[in-house]
Amino acid sequence: MNAQKYKFQIKVPGTSANLGSGFDLLGLAFQIYNEFTFEFGKSSKFERKIKGPAAPVFTDEEDLVLQSYKTYFSVFVSNQVNTNLPPSPIPYSVTMELGLPLKGGLGSSASAVVAGFAAARFAQGVFFPNTKLPSEAEFLYQLALLEGHPDNTTPAYLGGFVFSYFAEEKLYYFKRKFPKNIHCFFLIPDLEIATNHSRKALPEKYPVSELIFNMSRMATWWEFLDSGEPGLLQRALEDKIHTPYRMNAEFPLLPLVKEIEKLSIGVSLSGSGPAVVVYTRRKDSKRLEKKLGELVQKFSKDSGISCKFLRLSPDTNGARISSRKIS
Repeated sequence: MNAQKYKFQIKVPGTSANLGSGFDLLGLAFQIYNEFTFEFGKSSKFERKIKGPAAPVFTDEEDLVLQSYKTYFSVFVSNQVNTNLPPSPIPYSVTMELGLPLKGGLGSSASAVVAGFAAARFAQGVFFPNTKLPSEAEFLYQLALLEGHPDNTTPAYLGGFVFSYFAEEKLYYFKRKFPKNIHCFFLIPDLEIATNHSRKALPEKYPVSELIFNMSRMATWWEFLDSGEPGLLQRALEDKIHTPYRMNAEFPLLPLVKEIEKLSIGVSLSGSGPAVVVYTRRKDSKRLEKKLGELVQKFSKDSGISCKFLRLSPDTNGARISSRKIS
């Protein structure tokens, strides 16, 4: 076994999934990050430290970094080592600097599984050099399976605007650049909505007309990406599959969203929420930023729901990875 000590760092962008009509298929990475620093060879057990003003506390079973790390070893390493007992995953100590809200709709869980998977691949290469590393396609496929759908993990790893789906036990994806003439603002309330809870609000069956509606809007996304035409974006954001059921009369931000829709190109629920993406023309963004900020401030005061409002640019690079030996 390699006796060297190593540091592995990964910075994972937040993501907004679904983007209106693209339920479970579309995702866009943004310049807001979770950062993870792993150290190998310094401890005989798994250790974690979480930095931040409101650092969460969770068990090993709730630690998605650790669980995805172990899953990687069971999928890619155990079957390659010729011993009676499968090798144990190499312990690490990790420091997490969390810039994404937990269960906020910006891909916090995806960032964790990306970090755990990438750290495990690094550990495989260093500590099990006689095993074969997975191809990028295999890596991305198994990574997406951890969440059950690829709309967050794929853009979190690759960056950019990504359309991805499963077929024939493979992951197919297409990455595009988001038009620069559109600016994105985020409404991020101090609330948590678990994705599995949000999915329970969705119907088991849909009318054919609603499926056709969403198919047409998905096609419109591609026309918008080519042209940057704001009118096409407005139509591409229309959705009948998940938004009406999640952004319903009980949705806490609904009164604010209705006011913002009057000033912007459109909005989309970020993932399963509660964060909301607001789209504006670049030329209007400075003028609207003040007005939108005032609406958010008034809503927070009237409702008692603390709500951040910030502009985020798309991230085109995806996960940033670095590693080195340490003394």
